[in-house]
Amino acid sequence: MFQEIPVSEKNIFAFRVSGKLTDEDYKTFLPRLDVLIRGYGKLSLLFELDDFKGWALDAAWDDLKYGREHEGDFERIAVVGEKRWHRWIVSLAGLLTSTEIRFFDRDDLQLAWDWLREGDKALEPEEPAPEISPYQHILVAVDFSRFSAAAVKRAVELGRYYGAKLSLIHAVEPMVFVSGDTDGVVVPYDFVEQEQILFNAASERMEKLTKSLDYPDVHHEVLWGTPKSAILSYAEAQHVDLIVAGSHGHHGLARLMGSTTSALVHKARCDVVVVRVPQ
Repeated sequence: MFQEIPVSEKNIFAFRVSGKLTDEDYKTFLPRLDVLIRGYGKLSLLFELDDFKGWALDAAWDDLKYGREHEGDFERIAVVGEKRWHRWIVSLAGLLTSTEIRFFDRDDLQLAWDWLREGDKALEPEEPAPEISPYQHILVAVDFSRFSAAAVKRAVELGRYYGAKLSLIHAVEPMVFVSGDTDGVVVPYDFVEQEQILFNAASERMEKLTKSLDYPDVHHEVLWGTPKSAILSYAEAQHVDLIVAGSHGHHGLARLMGSTTSALVHKARCDVVVVRVPQ
């Protein structure tokens, strides 16, 4: 049977479907759809399958016939279920109609609603494009490779064009190892000394790099931590509106693109430019 679910959305209606659908079920359900179409125009529908057992033969014909006759009356149809054959039926239905139909697992019910709402928004007039402000603070991720050198070069070029402040950042990851004799992570004293040596060396290289740039407003930072966390944290704290990074680093394309650069692209709340260097 069909049970209508109360919905406070424009042009979106939902129904819970259970048991084995019969011709009598469709004699009640289809007139209700006719009323909704006349009252609201093009609809988006959500069907939540709950202990659904399929159709009687005449009910299946009712469903197919109505769907073919009213293709233009539906924007999107989301079907939420949990069985493999539910997904298969939805895939088959998608081949028989031009209406957008998508299956969602029960755990993804919220995604189904989001998808229907996106379709509803698509019917609304497009909003004017937002105003885009010129970049004011550009941050460059530096690991002293030729790839980050290219990123610095591109950042200087962009900074000159926009008259932006330029910052260079390098992260030094702490050394740690797990001792088999303890329950936690141990940092030996000699590791601490090595860390400080690395930090000081990075600071000297950053100082040299900064002085080599013919740029009026540039400074640098060397921070403790993983590159992605240090860069994202600094960018948020300093109101950075553009991050420039190389597509490749000392640790290899797989690691950097799979961690640092990927994190910047997906997690940063500002624009990110990835500079690629020909191999």
